[in-house]
Amino acid sequence: MHRLCLPVVGILLVVGCDRFPDNGLQVAGMIPFNDDCFVDPNNEARLAGGRWDTQSPEGDPLPRNPEYVITPLLESYLVSRALDVQGEQNNLRITNFEITLQTPDGVDLVLDGGLPNPYTVAASANLPVGVDGEPSRASAIAVAIPSTYRQAVFDAASARGFNQVILVMSAVGTTMGGFTQKSAPLLWPVTLCRPGCLNLCPTQEAANNLTDAQIEELRDACVAGQDTFPYCQFPIPPEEN
Repeated sequence: MHRLCLPVVGILLVVGCDRFPDNGLQVAGMIPFNDDCFVDPNNEARLAGGRWDTQSPEGDPLPRNPEYVITPLLESYLVSRALDVQGEQNNLRITNFEITLQTPDGVDLVLDGGLPNPYTVAASANLPVGVDGEPSRASAIAVAIPSTYRQAVFDAASARGFNQVILVMSAVGTTMGGFTQKSAPLLWPVTLCRPGCLNLCPTQEAANNLTDAQIEELRDACVAGQDTFPYCQFPIPPEEN
């Protein structure tokens, strides 16, 4: 009986060691939106950092998002462990991002109003197991800095003499087998700026002289008021009937 049990225990130990490695999930970087405001995990382009206008008014003529949105590329290095008598257990479902806001010198921001830091935001993405030694990829879109944080983040960073915050973010998910995976943190710099930092229209005269292409760019911006997407502080000239 002992000779029958020992090999079984040995197999379980080996499978348990490599089925859920600590680095099985990674945040590989930020990918830009494409022309259709879609984030493609196969896009090889990477963003180097973000920019967020924390002082812009909201509303017409374009929506100004008071929150900051992230578009991370996720990679799963988990390999298949499916059996004839058991379905795939290593497919991974991303559920949230754990985020800490820091200044560039590595100090956690202390936010007014008792806003928590670190905090967790919801996310959704699905990563199947890797194939032939290659990781699987998926993209996610999530609100990294909620709208209620906008003024508090700007005030806290400015009080320490910075116009930039670092988002220290880890993706968290659960395998179909019920095991949690948490990525190593990605450090994502976001420059904070006042109205005009992403502005195509520094004057009303300039707003009145926008080209048709610029008008369309403003209207079609995926996330107005952040990163590379421009917007206009002034009313866009109305379309001619």
